[in-house]
Amino acid sequence: MEAHGRRPRGARHPVRPLVEAIHMTDTRIFPPAGESLADQAYRLIEDMIVTMELRPGAWVSEPSLTERLDIGRTPVREALLRLASDGILVTRPRRGMVVCEIDLRTQLRVLEARRALESVIVRRAALRRSTDDVETLSQMVAQFRRMKGQPDHVPILRLDRAFMDRLLLASANPFLGAITPLYALSRRFWLANAARQTRFDPQEITGYHIAIADAVIAGDAEEAGRLVDAFLDHIEDFTRFVGLELG
Repeated sequence: MEAHGRRPRGARHPVRPLVEAIHMTDTRIFPPAGESLADQAYRLIEDMIVTMELRPGAWVSEPSLTERLDIGRTPVREALLRLASDGILVTRPRRGMVVCEIDLRTQLRVLEARRALESVIVRRAALRRSTDDVETLSQMVAQFRRMKGQPDHVPILRLDRAFMDRLLLASANPFLGAITPLYALSRRFWLANAARQTRFDPQEITGYHIAIADAVIAGDAEEAGRLVDAFLDHIEDFTRFVGLELG
């Protein structure tokens, strides 16, 4: 019978470098609450896609991911089906799944949807935050400050993912979790294009997140919503600038 958990003690752990890299920037410091093996597989595969370890158009192999992640086939299969349902993977009938391409028009539509959802998330988080939320967001602010000036965008984007997870938790509305795949596609677009742009400072993302977190911590829903709108204006400007550069 197939094991749904981790391999027995003494077995190889080929995913350890990936897990350690991700944990050092978010989940070890800010562990996801009640994460199942399927949730863990989803998060790890999503990270591989966002950081383009799995590049756009790449075929996805369930057996190789099972080995790579050191997680049973059933949780990996569940994660792949969720990623396909979320539009991050594309199913090719009778052939398998591929990573979705990076597309400018898709990114602009993603931002349109994000604007509606993210404004509600931060406003509700500011009104419903718990003591634990405030403590964790404060720790994240300190982490973002330490990352300012860091040339490697990947750790910042991983912390960014954990930041959105905490805002979702603080909003106390699980239906707003529809933003999760949109956020993944946005982070991938940014990472894919950050190196070629010169007009936009990637560190501004860190500054916006610090300001949004401070507003949520202070319980200022209006300011949190205003900052999200300004942040998404910045991301939309970046996206359109990339489109102009690409012609």
